[in-house]
Amino acid sequence: MNPKPFLITYLILLSSLNYAQELNALVLDSLDQNPIPYASIYLQSGSGVVSNEEGLFRLRFSTEQALKDSLFISCMGYQTLTLPLSSIKDSIFYLSPKTIALNSVILSNKQLSISQILKKIKEDIPEKYELGLTKKKLFFRQTGSEEFLLLDVAVKRTSISEFNQAFWDSTLQKVPRKNDWYTELTGTLYGDYRKENQKFDLEKALELEDKKTSAIFESIEQVFDTILKENIKKDSYFKIRSGIIGGKLDLDDFPTQEKDTLTPEERINIRKMTFLISKKSLIQNLQNSIFKDDDLNISIINESNKYNFEHSDFTYINDVPVYVLTFIPKGNADFSGKLYVDADRMTIIRLEYKNIQNIRDFNLLGVSFIEDMKEVILQFKKTSNGKYGIEYLELSNSNEVGFKRPLVITEKNKVVKGRNKQNQLKMDLDIKTRQFQKFQLAIFENLPISKEVFEESEEGPGLLPVNLTKYDPSFWEGFTIIEPNETIKAFKVTPIN
Repeated sequence: MNPKPFLITYLILLSSLNYAQELNALVLDSLDQNPIPYASIYLQSGSGVVSNEEGLFRLRFSTEQALKDSLFISCMGYQTLTLPLSSIKDSIFYLSPKTIALNSVILSNKQLSISQILKKIKEDIPEKYELGLTKKKLFFRQTGSEEFLLLDVAVKRTSISEFNQAFWDSTLQKVPRKNDWYTELTGTLYGDYRKENQKFDLEKALELEDKKTSAIFESIEQVFDTILKENIKKDSYFKIRSGIIGGKLDLDDFPTQEKDTLTPEERINIRKMTFLISKKSLIQNLQNSIFKDDDLNISIINESNKYNFEHSDFTYINDVPVYVLTFIPKGNADFSGKLYVDADRMTIIRLEYKNIQNIRDFNLLGVSFIEDMKEVILQFKKTSNGKYGIEYLELSNSNEVGFKRPLVITEKNKVVKGRNKQNQLKMDLDIKTRQFQKFQLAIFENLPISKEVFEESEEGPGLLPVNLTKYDPSFWEGFTIIEPNETIKAFKVTPIN
């Protein structure tokens, strides 16, 4: 018998057993038919996902899992739905609300007071949360927009003829008034919550952005650079003054026209590592807003004395009894929200809050800054060793920045003979921008690892995100992600005239 055909047949059968399948579905409330956001969807084997704000989710599993695994869908205040994967025929799942009496007796903790609950939440953090070395499979999405509400420049005096009013009017007319972008990536993060213990293996990344917009800014920057290099003398420095505010800027701080000796491959590798490091830093900062130095770093908890807490409800998630605490500011605190606490272990299962007043509001001498929106959703899930780990984190914020002041830029040079002052540009600026950002971090697997495994793991070489100008539903086929909402699905670059 020729072994080759047998071997090929065996490999085909083996691969078909492990062929990945996808479940694209919607989670609804069985009573009012409304979507259930941020429900936990997971397999008995441990992997899982979270439904998005519209109740949609996508879960990937193998044919072998489909034959023997079970699907669990759970959410606070609902009965957990359990189904064998092999029995699933529909793409809509209904969760039934679980009715719990408000005065239910929690036998394990004998109806603790609010102050006792808050005190216990802060205790024994390393024993209750997964803070050690782990391997996290994650998905990260960054959404942003920036809009110029005002963009005016009035030239009062210039010794560089190219920087006249006509130049500024023409240049500012080319600047796009609004720019939207989305970045998505998936990968594996090895480490704990310390900066030095972080290794990121980036697997795939996507950018939805208009590259023509960034090209316009790069073109404007090149024009500025050329004009400056033609008019500014060597060894010059700049004095920048806006009213009584002043500072010094060396010429070395400006872009140079020195010859680039890097090869195209070296430049690409630098861009890859820059992208990886910047996104790893963003993810790390998000995690450190929750845990730092083996302790909770959540302002609502650490500054709980600034809020009035009320025991508003009692519910279950799976079979875990949960206190539901609502809170509002006592005085000048910024947020109101809801806190869900495991009544047995005194750990946070979920936290959601948003500001009810401007977080920061500054206006002095023509410089203004208003941070007027911040919303946070934080959700935990038990890991394989019984401790809680981050399952989902969403942070949204927006601000408005204004600058309405005179600006004077003076070139000075002590080397050139004659007067110290070389060139000067005086103008009045009136600029106001509105910025919005949303970060979403979903951790699908959170497995404890040993120090040896961490040391043997390697950080990936990085990669460049694929740039698209409209949403492509096929891009993430074969990957577990947080499903995009309708805004992202409808994203399409509008051509710039």
